[in-house]
Parts: sequence; C-alpha cells; structure tokens
Amino acid sequence: MDRRKFLFNSGLAISAGAWSGCNPKESESGHSIVHEEPALFETWDDVRKQFLLTNDKIHMSQMLLASHPKPVRDAINKHRKALDENPVAYWEGNFLAMDNKVRQAASVYMGCDPSEIALTDSTTMGLSMLYSGLRLTKEDEILTTTHDHYVTEKGLEFACAKTGATLRRVSLYTDPAKATADEMTSILKKGITNRTRIVAITYVHSSTGVKAPINQIAAMIKDVNLGRKNRIYLCVDGVHGFGIEDITMQNMECDFFSAGTHKWIFGPRGTGVLYAKKDAWNMIEPIVPSFEYNTYNAWLDLFPSDKLTFADRCSPGGFHSFEHRWALIEAFDFQLKIGKAKVQERSHTLSAQLKDGLTSISHVRLITPIDKRISAGINCFEIQGMTPEEVVKKLLLKHIIASVSPYKSSYVRLTPSIVNKEEEVLTCIKELEQLKG
Repeated sequence: MDRRKFLFNSGLAISAGAWSGCNPKESESGHSIVHEEPALFETWDDVRKQFLLTNDKIHMSQMLLASHPKPVRDAINKHRKALDENPVAYWEGNFLAMDNKVRQAASVYMGCDPSEIALTDSTTMGLSMLYSGLRLTKEDEILTTTHDHYVTEKGLEFACAKTGATLRRVSLYTDPAKATADEMTSILKKGITNRTRIVAITYVHSSTGVKAPINQIAAMIKDVNLGRKNRIYLCVDGVHGFGIEDITMQNMECDFFSAGTHKWIFGPRGTGVLYAKKDAWNMIEPIVPSFEYNTYNAWLDLFPSDKLTFADRCSPGGFHSFEHRWALIEAFDFQLKIGKAKVQERSHTLSAQLKDGLTSISHVRLITPIDKRISAGINCFEIQGMTPEEVVKKLLLKHIIASVSPYKSSYVRLTPSIVNKEEEVLTCIKELEQLKG
C-alpha cells in the first residue's frame, strides 16, 4: 500500500476507534469522565499483595521510584514478549492505537480531554518541554518560588536565557510547619507585576512536604487576569500530589500540569504526562517533533495543521520504551479500582499517624505541616545532633528505607503510601525515639 495512504487511512481508523471500551460521561465542561469501578480489593493487605516489595524492609520512599503492582507488571511483560518476538509488526500494529488508549486512560483519571495530554517519560521531560516551549519575550516575567526542585529552577533559567524573559522568586513561607493557604496565596499575589506572564510553582514541595493550595492560587490568578491585557498562566509541577490527592484538572484549574507516573501512581518506570488546558494551547510551542499520526499527516499535507491538538503537536516523537508506556493504562486502572478517594484517605491517615508520632519525640523537629490541607504524603523532619544522611543510614540498619531531601536545606523524609501498614509506621516512630545525636 502507498505509505501516504497507509498513514492517512490508519490514522482515520484509529482516531475513530481508539476510545472504544470506555463509557465516558460528558462533564459540564465537555470533558470525558468515567465513574470509578467498585474496588476489587477488600483490604489494604490485598493491595499490598499486588507488589513484589520485599517484606524484610519497611519501604518509606516509594515517592522516589515505585514498585509495579501485578497488573502493571503483567502488561509490561505482555508487551515486552510481543516486541521481542516480532518488534516491527507489533509496533506498527499497535503504536497509534495504544498511545491513544494511554491518553484516554490518563484523561479518565485526570478528568480532562485526551487531546489535552502529551505523553512524556518523566516530570523532568514534561517541565522541560513546557518551559522551553513557552512563547515568551524579553518584556515578560516569570514568577516562581524558592521552594522548587532543581528541575524547575533550571528549566525556567533555560527558558529565560532563550527568550530574554526575567525570572523572579518569592518565598511562600519562612517556617514550613506554620505555612497556610492564605499566606502562600497572598505572597504570590503580591509578587505579581504588570510584566508577569507565568506563575510556575510546585504542588507538593519535596523539600519540606508543604502542599500549595493550587485551586486557591488558580482562583486568585483568574481574578487578577480580569483586569489585565496579557493573561497570566499557571504552571504546576504536580508529581507529589498526583496519585495521592483526589483531584482532577477541572478542579485544579491550572493551565499546565506536569507529573511523572512512576512515583505515587505506581506506573511503569520512565512514564509521565503533561497536561495543557485547551485555552492555553496558544502559549506553548513543541520543541521535539511529534510522531502523532495527525501531525505526521499534516507534514504530508494530508491533515489541516490548524486542526492539530496539543497532544498532536507536543507529544515528543521518537521510539520509547513502549512496553512501559503502554502498560500505563493498567496503572491508572489500578488506581481507579482502588478508588481515588480511598487512596487519598489512606495516604493522609498514614501520614497523620506518622506526624503525630514524630511530634511526641522531644529530639525530633517536624518540618511538614500537620494540617492535611497543607500537606500530602511527604513528611520531612530533623533529629537534633544528627545530619539527615546519618539518620537515613541509621534507619537503614533497622530495615527502614528513608530518604534525604536533595536541597540546600535538607531533611529526612518518610513517605508512607498505600503499600504500607499502620504497624510499619509505628515501627518507624519507635526506632526514631531511640535515635539520638
């Protein structure tokens, strides 16, 4: 078959049929939302059994790199076997449909339209694509904070070097344990100037465990925009709330949202998503050629370029770890079968138990807020007379896997998730009571 006809015809066929199997309900905004299925797990022990995590360790750092639950492992193995047996035929027969199905699964979980999602390999890739692709000029200003990760800082610096835009930083709090939603929103508002075009923030700070009130900040920016000629766009590094908080892109109301899915989502390693609200698409340009069928057909003059979506234009092309990317469907499905609300409740319950225990130890100072409205699953603290590295090493000797926040001011982190038990949290508290500098 003529290759131009093949690309065009297969694209049309897949475009029409890729979303079969889901029964979406149209939300008020026109986004496809599917109600969660009933949970298939009766207890949290049933959930824990889906993972191959060793039982001789207490795994309190899944926020760095997660283990795969059984449905994800099985899907990876299925795709890997087929790719090993006949790589060209399996890829050519599946890559268009499977990428679309991944976006559909992501859109169900995220509460948005599939066309608003670009598939990435990590939070880092998503943020880099976003900040390097922003249409900025030397007259524009980016407002960010002093609490963001290295990737956000460098990504914004690269964007400014490329466009000539100015970068400004504000501190949202001096004492993270006492941070409030109103304080953070107010400080950001005061930092906005007539030149501000971008507000770039992090949802949950991996440096302190503070959770920024994204929807409150989004509402503030919306109000500010009413009196402005040049709209301000809200960009969010959302990875450490994604997979814990029962959120959708509709109720977050940010313009851009980047998250890896190999952390709290327990998805395949090397996967992620970048969301762009439809009315913000004109603010971003692609920086990597896309392999999406509509984009490729537009290059062949077989598809109108003005009809390309964000997903068409900005999903980076090239060959990826397809067995991992395509198994992301099962990761989102796994979360929904447990139930987003139940995941949120469980995550906050375990963190609350841990923080209550930490505050009762005289030689421990809790850095993360107690209030679950201002915190999620990352719990930062320090032990008097010991460095964070020393504490993590001591805990490892007790078979507890903790981590150190990689910032100029670093702390010990314990991050319980749905794979953990209350007894494991109690063990962590007991061992920390014994640790003294």
